[in-house]
Amino acid sequence: MTTTRAPHSRVRRIVGIGISAVLFIAALLVIRSELRDHPLPEIMAELRSFRPLRLILCLATTVLGYLALAGYDALSLATLGRHLPPRRVLYAAFLGYAFANSLPLSVVTGAAVRYRLYSQWGIERSDAARVVTLNTVTYVVGLLTSAGLAFALQPVLMPGFLHLPLRTARPIGLACLLAVAGYLIWSSRSGEDLRVWRLELPRTGIRMALAQIGVSIADWVLSGAALYVLLPHRVPFHVFFAVFLLGQIAGLIAQVPGGLGVFEAVMLWGLTPALTTPSILIGLVGYRLIYFLLPLGVATAVWAVREGRRWIRSRKGPHGARAPA
Repeated sequence: MTTTRAPHSRVRRIVGIGISAVLFIAALLVIRSELRDHPLPEIMAELRSFRPLRLILCLATTVLGYLALAGYDALSLATLGRHLPPRRVLYAAFLGYAFANSLPLSVVTGAAVRYRLYSQWGIERSDAARVVTLNTVTYVVGLLTSAGLAFALQPVLMPGFLHLPLRTARPIGLACLLAVAGYLIWSSRSGEDLRVWRLELPRTGIRMALAQIGVSIADWVLSGAALYVLLPHRVPFHVFFAVFLLGQIAGLIAQVPGGLGVFEAVMLWGLTPALTTPSILIGLVGYRLIYFLLPLGVATAVWAVREGRRWIRSRKGPHGARAPA
């Protein structure tokens, strides 16, 4: 029995080390790219251009936003009947989303982090996969609800460069709300889980579905607020939020990490009549630094220390003796 498990355990260890190395290198490349585009003296000068209160509010909403993201994992684990200490849920969610928000293939990146952590905490890989699926559903349902309400209440004009046959975003908002209504109806009914190819979507029940929507709306509102506090307040929040969500959706469709470029273009197009271009650009740079780059830097350092400690422990046997090669 031991001899059969040993090769399997060795393969899992190698795969885990490979995942850690890929995440670490990818994160360093992203940070290096950001620092090349915005040298450190330029970053500090841009941050000093903000009033301290605005930076504090942006940091506060960023922290609250990542706490809301941890709610995704908490709800998914509760749906599956799996329980972890809150500190571990926060730890896994922060690392997963800090990497996923800035690295390519965000779903794959977040899944790799969770597989690595949850498997070490006694959760089977099949359940870890379901957590990732449920997190994605929570994310999408919350985005559809937020966008549906925002576009219905504030039908922003559609940017011409998106080449969509729509004058305003209201039809998109109504379609989003219909999709959410369909999800709630499906969740409220009894029956088997939904299977799409190899993916299995558990039927959460109406109370859990409403909780998913509530947590995800909180995430989207806090994410938008982190940028809003860095801009001159000449635009009501509900108008800004509609433009913000339109930019996020366009960035997601473009499949660029953090919606880089596409998101900024939509924000400039939607806010320029009320705000000056320099003020929007400075706010966007500050937002990218605080909401994306800062968590990525912290997560990279935490991941490096964690994996370094694990490697040192693996090289030592009982009582601090080195393990045989």
